[in-house]
Amino acid sequence: MVSGLPTAAKFTAIWQSGELGANYPPYYWLKRLFDPYIAEHIYDGKREVVRENAILFDAWVYAHDAKYYARFKDKNAFLVHIGDEFYDLGVDRYVYFRGVFRMIWSSVFNPEHVFVLPLGSYIKELPQTITPVLDRRYAWSFVGDAEKVSRPDMVRAFSSIEPHICFSSTPVRGISFLGIESGRRRIPTSEFYGILGDSVFAPSPMGNASIESCRPYDALEVGAIPIVERRLTLDYYKGLLGNHPLPTVSTWAEGRRFANRLLNDRVLLSELQQSCLEWWDRYKVSLTERIGAFLEERSNTNDQMLPLRSRLPSVPLWQYGELLRHHNMRALYRRVSKQTKRMLKQGRWRVSTRPGVPPPSEP
Repeated sequence: MVSGLPTAAKFTAIWQSGELGANYPPYYWLKRLFDPYIAEHIYDGKREVVRENAILFDAWVYAHDAKYYARFKDKNAFLVHIGDEFYDLGVDRYVYFRGVFRMIWSSVFNPEHVFVLPLGSYIKELPQTITPVLDRRYAWSFVGDAEKVSRPDMVRAFSSIEPHICFSSTPVRGISFLGIESGRRRIPTSEFYGILGDSVFAPSPMGNASIESCRPYDALEVGAIPIVERRLTLDYYKGLLGNHPLPTVSTWAEGRRFANRLLNDRVLLSELQQSCLEWWDRYKVSLTERIGAFLEERSNTNDQMLPLRSRLPSVPLWQYGELLRHHNMRALYRRVSKQTKRMLKQGRWRVSTRPGVPPPSEP
């Protein structure tokens, strides 16, 4: 047990889906958070293993046989629901557990019974040293798929800020990227983190379906300053993280003005990097402590599991209304266009929530 953490029972971690485990991107983030409370790791993948005092790590729970999850009823077991970016939920499975940890935040979840986790960083080994912001080579960088949702708007807004490096795995009309012309469609993970660790800013446009992605957390781990988005009716990162120092913008033109202003003020720039680093270190410690407190509190209660504090999810099309809040008009247009083309060509509306197939990893 780590010194200073709440006294929580030691649990058995049960990792499900063939993709979950050491080769699954969120594995290292989740393992760092939960390890103080885990005595044993079991990699099942067949939805057969059930234990008392267990933490079940699983994805797409709504798509798998409910009978497996029902076997955890009346046991001191917790679910960690990974990858529910489309709010498919599966709360009918949640009720079999003492408590649930899940990714992708919404105000509809009952915080007494459902603990929402940040997506976290996909970095396997955290860096030992951080380059001071004033010694970094790039003013900003972006490595990933720049075609999606609000990402082209970010690239267009930031393209005038030099020096920068921008790599896209897919072409975007009217934008020239490092890598596309030479035929490179991927950049090695180690090179990606090297670029990020040498960048002042890490503009972090929305992920595949929600505002949140792993990009800001990767940036925080290597000392880059993430710039994140908010919408008119949704300040997502504040809802998830509480008060935080991350620069938050409504438009990428606003983000460009912010970045330019700080790049011309070395003192404020250094102070912001330090503020983000110190906050993130405190936040991670606090998060692990709160996980332990949640495990302990829910282990010692037998009240009815109530995953939601709102009836909204029972309203038809709520899921799509909630996702709309994550998009601005341009992002929504691109999403509808892309998914309509996929439907016409492939006969499917989306690909990232199929059981047995991990969601696309960032970048």
